[in-house]
Amino acid sequence: MLALEKLQSWVIEERLAGNPFSHGAALATVDKLGQSRTRMLGVHFDEQVYPRFHTSPTSRKVADLAGKQRASLTFAFQTSLRSVSLEGRLVELSKSQLDKDWLSLEPAFRRSYLIFGQTSGLVLESKQVLETALKKLPVDAELVRPDYFIGYQLVDIQRIAFYSVGKQAFAEHEVWTFDDLSKQWVQQFLVP
Repeated sequence: MLALEKLQSWVIEERLAGNPFSHGAALATVDKLGQSRTRMLGVHFDEQVYPRFHTSPTSRKVADLAGKQRASLTFAFQTSLRSVSLEGRLVELSKSQLDKDWLSLEPAFRRSYLIFGQTSGLVLESKQVLETALKKLPVDAELVRPDYFIGYQLVDIQRIAFYSVGKQAFAEHEVWTFDDLSKQWVQQFLVP
C-alpha cells in the first residue's frame, strides 16, 4: 500500500536527519469508562509495512484494548516538521512473531526487559531494586522470550493522514481513507 510505504520512508528520512527515535509514536486508546489515553512507544513494521509494537500485560493500554481494539498511532517527526496519524484495529501478535521480534532486539534491552517487563506500570520502590535484579540475572537469560513480552499490530487501517509543514506558504495535509464499498483507498488533499 502506497500510504504505508510513504510512512516507512518518512520514518527512515527522520532517522537519517538525526532523530534516533524516529520510530516513536503516540498510541491513543480509550478505557472502559470512555477516558482517552495516549502514550509513546517504539513502532516496528512487518513485511507489508503494517505497524506493530510490544508491551507488557500490566500496561494500561492492554486493559484498554481488552474492550475496544480500535486505536490510533501518531508519529511526530520533529526534525522534518511532519506527522502521520493512522486509525485502525489492534490485534495481538502470534507467539512465533513475538519470538522473532524478541531476538531482533538489542541484548541489553532484552536483559532489562526481563526485569521490568513483568511489572511495567506498577509502583516502583526505588531504581536500586531494578538494578540489583539486573545484576543477579543469569548469563544468556535474554535468549528466551518471557511470556510477558506481548505485542500488537495495527490492521484494518481506515485512515492515514500525512501532515507536513515546509517552507511553502501552506502546510500540506494528505489523507488516505479506505472505502469499504469499493475496497479501495481514496487519496485526498485537505485544507491544512
